[in-house]
Amino acid sequence: MDIIQLIIQYLPTAIQYFLAFALLITVVVFIHELGHYSVGRWCGIGVETFSIGMGKQVWGKTDKYGTLWRIAILPIGGYVKFYGDEDPSGKKSKISEDIKDDKNFHNKSVWKKIATTAAGPIFNFILAVFIFSFIFFFRGESLVQPYVGQVVDESPAFNSGLKAGDEIIFADNNEILYFNDLRNYVLENPNNEIKLTIVRDSIEKTLFLTPEIISAKDRFGNEYSSARIGVIGSQNPEHIDLKKYGFITSIYRGSKETYNLSIKILDYLGKLISGRESIDQMGGPIKIIQISGEMSNYGIIPLLALIAAISVNLGIINLLPIPVLDGGHLLYYSLEVIRGKPLSQKTQEIGMQIGMSLLIALMIFVTFLDISRL
Repeated sequence: MDIIQLIIQYLPTAIQYFLAFALLITVVVFIHELGHYSVGRWCGIGVETFSIGMGKQVWGKTDKYGTLWRIAILPIGGYVKFYGDEDPSGKKSKISEDIKDDKNFHNKSVWKKIATTAAGPIFNFILAVFIFSFIFFFRGESLVQPYVGQVVDESPAFNSGLKAGDEIIFADNNEILYFNDLRNYVLENPNNEIKLTIVRDSIEKTLFLTPEIISAKDRFGNEYSSARIGVIGSQNPEHIDLKKYGFITSIYRGSKETYNLSIKILDYLGKLISGRESIDQMGGPIKIIQISGEMSNYGIIPLLALIAAISVNLGIINLLPIPVLDGGHLLYYSLEVIRGKPLSQKTQEIGMQIGMSLLIALMIFVTFLDISRL
């Protein structure tokens, strides 16, 4: 097969993957920057530029407030540039001290700067809540009742005597209403003995088992460790409930989903820093392109869920106390509150250089990981 045939064969897929990635990044970044823009404007800060994408401008329009709204050629990010900033990183302009305009970002109170900076990540969490709530409200949730469909040979469930058709009603003292309840309890209790209360032929029985830790690969080739007991939920339609939610309940479920996802990400980061988690689960742009393309094959709902998940990730990553990121700026402003005065410009610039070096090194590293998985 020559190069032309390969291009013809894979070009449609490549275009699909790129468009899905571009949509995902554009939505997530736009909402993030909209947070900075909206709260900044509310605080009376002037906005010079609102850019979606990086690099050369392909479209632009200046509104009545003097803000240039632009779309750039590379859909890999975006930024909001406030009055008084030298560049989109938020670095103070060298002539900022001479600009006494009340729209200058750096002339505002530290609390307004904190609110404006924190708004970006906060809007990312709000986007995730909105998307998850939308999915719960319009689609509902398919929940598998806690009936065993299959038991894996030589697994903890098999060795405990669990059989297909059993109904699991308690794990220790925790009531199991749906199969997901059991799955989550197992994940939370690796290597701990669990007492299962089951119903078999209308008779309650008690079984004991200890989840085992297994290594597996996801559809993208990434290795991960997980606890399992070796059961598969029933696929009998009679055992599957389609649960619909009202408006308020959908918002609650969307908020809970966002919260749970945030906790999982923070838990992973904590374990990664302490050396208790593998770096193999990390990914960069190539992995995001791959996942977004795959999700687009399953329809709009999985792609929306992925956008929500990436939005939560972006919100958390941006809150890390690394200069250049929003969290780094918040760290500077927190120190300003404590000290009663801002850090020197030189100190901030050194921090920015260190932060930028760390981010570049991290980007190179995760890109190398992505390539090694191809």
